[in-house]
Amino acid sequence: MKKFATVAAVIAAFSFVNVASAADMPTKMPIKAPPVVGYAWDGFYVGGYVGTALSQNTALTPSPGNPAGTRTGGILFNDMNFTGGVTAGYNWTLAPHWLVGVEGDVGYLALYQNYREYNDVIQAGTKADWYGTARVRAGYLTGPSLLYLTGGVAFVHMTDTIGGDAITIDATRSQITKVGWVAGAGIETKLSRSWSAKTEYLFIDAGTHSFGSDIFGVGVAPGSGPLVPTEYRNHTYHIIKTGLNYNFGGGGVGEGIPFLNAPMLPSDHSWGGLYAGLNFGGGISNIHAVSQDTPTRGVEGVNGAAFTGGVQIGYNYMVTPKYFVGVEGDFGYLPMQSGNQDWFDTTADFNEQTSWYGTARGRFGVSNGPALLYFTGGAAWVRIEDGFAAASAIATGDLAWRTASGWVVGGGTEVALNARWSAKLESLFINTGNPWHTNVPPPGVGFNANFRERFTVVRAGLNYKLTD
Repeated sequence: MKKFATVAAVIAAFSFVNVASAADMPTKMPIKAPPVVGYAWDGFYVGGYVGTALSQNTALTPSPGNPAGTRTGGILFNDMNFTGGVTAGYNWTLAPHWLVGVEGDVGYLALYQNYREYNDVIQAGTKADWYGTARVRAGYLTGPSLLYLTGGVAFVHMTDTIGGDAITIDATRSQITKVGWVAGAGIETKLSRSWSAKTEYLFIDAGTHSFGSDIFGVGVAPGSGPLVPTEYRNHTYHIIKTGLNYNFGGGGVGEGIPFLNAPMLPSDHSWGGLYAGLNFGGGISNIHAVSQDTPTRGVEGVNGAAFTGGVQIGYNYMVTPKYFVGVEGDFGYLPMQSGNQDWFDTTADFNEQTSWYGTARGRFGVSNGPALLYFTGGAAWVRIEDGFAAASAIATGDLAWRTASGWVVGGGTEVALNARWSAKLESLFINTGNPWHTNVPPPGVGFNANFRERFTVVRAGLNYKLTD
């Protein structure tokens, strides 16, 4: 839980500090923004959003409840899927460049993992189908753009299951709406007086949840075995979303959604040319180790999270004043490490460790004048060591460092701070393939798996324009 909370806090703090302190920086850095003229932020607003949701959940069994000859271990669940929902809130501007507000949202979650645990006949699963938050927002206004922190209370409706196998474990199911906390950060930029677009990241910790399952053996009736308390810990979720808001105090009653035909908003920042900058945020791994052996095919998750920081350089070409294409490369530190002992088995330990990542991408999107809204994609590289660790004298493992290559897609929002400086919030999804790993002794005993390597990076950045 501490790792995930730290990632969320760092992303939020970095996004806020980079821009909120701009008013006091020397003139060669982002300077105080011009007076806020013509952009209405106060009042009630509603909106909708779509995006990506990631879950990272853990099920552990305390050692006193383990059957003889086994060990404390866990099942790690992770999933990535679509999310979408609605938002409503109210803003107050306290001064020309500061804003506070309240916001609530309700969203659909399609996060579901139900699989046979690796190398066993035990069935286990977890599902989240909706969430809601009630939050405060506080941020810095550049005029047409808002850079903000947010946090508050979160609600997640989830279902946890274990068992369902007629041989070893009696099925147990628990459905509950958990209350937890949420923190995050975002960038919202005006498209017109009433309409605005936003990119936002939220981290949700829905807390712990414990329930029992009945262990029994062949020929033993369900309900007659020892009750094993299974503690589902760290129900954590990452929400990355893009949305549109309509402010009823904007004075644009009846105004259509401004995209293709909208006039450009005034800005002293020209987006074309060479730029370079820094980024800082969090990396998240969602790895599935999928067994290839019979008859005990199964899945084990490997969940990791860590700080990331790096540099980027790129070039934008304005096809028209509104549309642009570009190229960008980046290199980042990614000290992620995660390990998991297989539940009950003493010969399977799953491990993952990374040290750096890099990408070479194209970017394309639209400008409203003071901001860019863009998609990006290309090639990616991750320095990684993953596979089976040496869990015992008869299982030697196969961990070795390598540079994995694959592809990356993502998107974000970048807003001008002045003629040279800009700030951005973006997310990247990296896929480096499905390498085969073998846990010695050799194939045929249920210790072979494809490690499906998937990573998400959420980061804030600061760019300096080098050429016009």
